[in-house]
Amino acid sequence: MSSYEDRMSEKYGFFSDSKKIDSDEQNQTNEDDHSEELQASDENNLIVPLEAWQTVLNQLGNLHEANQLMAEARERAAKAEAEAEFLREKLKNTREQLDTASKKKKRFLFF
Repeated sequence: MSSYEDRMSEKYGFFSDSKKIDSDEQNQTNEDDHSEELQASDENNLIVPLEAWQTVLNQLGNLHEANQLMAEARERAAKAEAEAEFLREKLKNTREQLDTASKKKKRFLFF
């Protein structure tokens, strides 16, 4: 069984530099067989330059990384929001306790 790269190079006509010479010789002998396959694959596939494909893959990687960073940022924001709400409630309770303590203290001073 041939490797994935060999099968794709045969199917789409992409060659690496080291395999190009061997594949070119092979393609010349089997040109008629492959021409029908290439015509059929051209109808359903689009050949993209390698540099453009690598650029697209890099951008896709950047988008994936940005998505992960956004998810982490959302998680931190939700945690900070929950903590802020907790601290607001704690501050409110502490102020109420301080007000009640100061009222009791004032009462005792007058009696």
